[in-house]
Amino acid sequence: MPKVKRPQIAGPAYDDDLNPPRRRAPPAPTRRARDIPYSVAWFRDRIATYALGTIICGAVMLTIAAWMGGTLGAFGNRMNNGFNVIAGWAGIAVRDVKVCQRPDGDPSRICTPIDGQLTAKVLEAAEVREGANILSADPHGIRDRIEKLDVGAVSVQRQWPDRIRIELEQRKPIALSQEEGEGSAWRVVDQSGRAFAEADLTRYARLPRVVGKDASQAAAALVAAIAHYPDLAERMEIAYRVNGRRWDLKFTGRTDVVAMPVDARLSEQLDALNLMQAQTRVLDLPATHIDARHPKYIALRPIPGAAAVPLSGDT
Repeated sequence: MPKVKRPQIAGPAYDDDLNPPRRRAPPAPTRRARDIPYSVAWFRDRIATYALGTIICGAVMLTIAAWMGGTLGAFGNRMNNGFNVIAGWAGIAVRDVKVCQRPDGDPSRICTPIDGQLTAKVLEAAEVREGANILSADPHGIRDRIEKLDVGAVSVQRQWPDRIRIELEQRKPIALSQEEGEGSAWRVVDQSGRAFAEADLTRYARLPRVVGKDASQAAAALVAAIAHYPDLAERMEIAYRVNGRRWDLKFTGRTDVVAMPVDARLSEQLDALNLMQAQTRVLDLPATHIDARHPKYIALRPIPGAAAVPLSGDT
């Protein structure tokens, strides 16, 4: 039987069919979570988690402190004690604090024990108690507190799992220094130029004396250089620092000074002066000034009317 085509029936006509609406813009696509890079989403979630955790922990601590009727400081001390107990169980609590002194600050030398009184002061300044968590023992903080004791350079090491080693540089008094000008107090200085806070000047009266700005810092090099010439070292009374770059030396028995060259040439001219002293007793000659700054000779300004004294040639 042949199929009959069903007629199409049109619906009612409306004004919109006669005037179709304008085409509307499609809605802006929303950014879905899966479109955000994983690293950005991970970082954002972690920040939110830590921020929320910090707020919650702070609120809990305030609540507990208020409930205990104490302060946050007391609560922190109780928590710190708890951490110390945990550190003891874990085997990282401080069991031994060793204080020693290395001669001349030389790492190759054996670090030797020091007297008990100084050790007690160092341990008190270190503020490290036996049984405390070694993680809370900050080497930099310990060093800064100990250096206030005027003990020289300090080195602090944590030796895992339960030891702390404190090394002090041995300080040697090498000179008496006067930097602020004539009439100011003399101070005993060590090899690094630092003055001792407490020192008996009468005990160190035989030390060489240095005068002038920055004389304390430069004294170690001068003392080390002149120590190779015992005759000169024994006779040197005062060394005057000149312009922060050289010395004028006053020796026993002379009213004048010997002008020395810049520090870089100090050793070679001390050697020349020592040789001339052995040959001609130059430091005992009648002169108003001795100049050893020239690299080839030592010049003397004779006292007017004094008899000429023959000297050897070039230095």
